[in-house]
Amino acid sequence: MFNKSCLQSYGFWKRLVLCLIGLELVYLHYSGLSLHQLFNSPFHYKGLDPSYWLMESIGLPSIFKTFYGIIAFEIALFLSLLLAIVNAQKTIWTIVFGLLLLSYQLLFNYKLGYHTHHLFGLQFALFPFYFKQNKALLTFNFSRFMVCMTYFMAGVFKVLGGAYLQPDNLVNTLQSQHAAYWYFYPNSLRIQMVEWCMQHIGFSHAVFVLAILLQLAFVIGFFTKRCDKLLAVFLLVFHLMDWLLMNLGIFMGMCIMAYLFVMPRDLTDFSSTKKT
Repeated sequence: MFNKSCLQSYGFWKRLVLCLIGLELVYLHYSGLSLHQLFNSPFHYKGLDPSYWLMESIGLPSIFKTFYGIIAFEIALFLSLLLAIVNAQKTIWTIVFGLLLLSYQLLFNYKLGYHTHHLFGLQFALFPFYFKQNKALLTFNFSRFMVCMTYFMAGVFKVLGGAYLQPDNLVNTLQSQHAAYWYFYPNSLRIQMVEWCMQHIGFSHAVFVLAILLQLAFVIGFFTKRCDKLLAVFLLVFHLMDWLLMNLGIFMGMCIMAYLFVMPRDLTDFSSTKKT
């Protein structure tokens, strides 16, 4: 059991975030979404994002030419994660892991066939630990601000697009989102819940508006930190709703960022991480 001083330790929070990211990667493997499990995918997504074109130009997707190349990349990814956890005092292994993780995220979308953003939430969570501890306050505040801006702007765009004016918006989204799930698991609890929501348009619309309000609430984080714990709850509730209703597998990846709103700001050095 950790004592109270452990929660004040920079090393504790760094290792906690790294371990949670590791669990997310294990979950992807369990879900059949590791890179080696996408080896036979015919997709080569690039879209308009310049990062994918840059990745293509430097030849990063060439690791998919052989199955063993992908395995070697994934071993390097997990090995760098392990080294970053063990040598948490050193930023070099965290940076190496972060670069490999970013490459993993780009390759994941490249072979999946479309852009998914949930893995990039891991970068928001990891960013403060790329720097020395004496820069911690600045980097944590920057990541916290970026998270607030991301969620707030997502709500703003929904408002500007008039999505809240369409009572059947969520109903239509549920119908298209769960088409495959409906086919394979027609009697599942999630499908029963979705069908109930589709039959009660007023309730579905209220949930959709609530989701927008949860996102807009992050504007509070621009002006004060007094409500940070509440914003952490909002973030968890938002993605829990996403997982329950939309079956979006981004729950863990995005929720790791919640630590930015609950972590103490007066962190001590690594030596304060003790067990009792």
